[in-house]
Amino acid sequence: MIRLSAGTAACLGLSANRMDAYPTTAYLLSGNRCQMSCAFCPQGLGKSEVLSRLGRITWPEYTWPEVEEAVAEAQTKGIERICLQSVRHSAGLSPLLEQIEKLKEYSHLPLSLSAWINSEEEAKAVTEAGVERLAISIDVVNPKLYRRIKGGSFERKLALLLSCAATLPGRISTHLICGLGESEEELLTLAAKLLRAQVTLALFAFVPLKGTRLEQAEPPALDCYRRMQATLYLLKEKIISFEMLNFKQGKLTSLNLTADDLIKSLAGGEAFRTSGCPDCNRPYYNERPGKTVYNYHRPLDEKEIKAALSLLTGTLDVGGYAPASNIL
Repeated sequence: MIRLSAGTAACLGLSANRMDAYPTTAYLLSGNRCQMSCAFCPQGLGKSEVLSRLGRITWPEYTWPEVEEAVAEAQTKGIERICLQSVRHSAGLSPLLEQIEKLKEYSHLPLSLSAWINSEEEAKAVTEAGVERLAISIDVVNPKLYRRIKGGSFERKLALLLSCAATLPGRISTHLICGLGESEEELLTLAAKLLRAQVTLALFAFVPLKGTRLEQAEPPALDCYRRMQATLYLLKEKIISFEMLNFKQGKLTSLNLTADDLIKSLAGGEAFRTSGCPDCNRPYYNERPGKTVYNYHRPLDEKEIKAALSLLTGTLDVGGYAPASNIL
């Protein structure tokens, strides 16, 4: 058996569910219970009734023959990439290598993998098997919080991520979660280091999920999240450098850009869309339809761009406040 996100199953015709938005990547999930016990995730030591969820998404099970047939036709349904995600298996890498082989047999679409990797050798093994991009997730950017929320050593995980990035340049990515108690300076300092190492970044907003240890915690404030999105985009596009950033008590206060330059650089709205691998849009992974949107799964309209830019110009020192009516 293999699990698919509810949106992927609907997009591929495996369920009759009507979706508000469809994914452009087919998301598959390997495994039923993780050996890890991350405080934000129901896949570890969470309550059994929420094991069907990862993020806000439900993941129904299907047989491999059902999935193979659907994956073979995925590109005709608007799918441009396959993403195989995995809990930490007790059997190690073997189940994943078998699943990668199956997926590559039935599809020529680029394949991403997000999984527990222990060494450069394992990273090489999955890429040689057909994985185009490999995600080694950091998630928590503060070392003390990492130990408390994920367990294990932040330093060892970061060293592995950087060594794999050096061995497989341009093919390694990671996930960063905003809203787990870290400061904005901590998140951006690590992000800048990873960008210099050619690591692709996928930014997530923390989502409190029932049945997890953090179910009573709060998601990040939207203005904070917009600052992180905008800064990561500007760093990635080399519009600014990390040395241009100013912080006060851990909070980002300035990018050393004028309001006009900031608005011009972000006017297309790309900074506020889902980040990560190409063609990955993750509809409603962080939010409910009709509620506050952290990561837009589609191009923003003019009103949405104005709202995002207004938050930035209203909370950063940009050489003069730019009211929403003057933006764009």
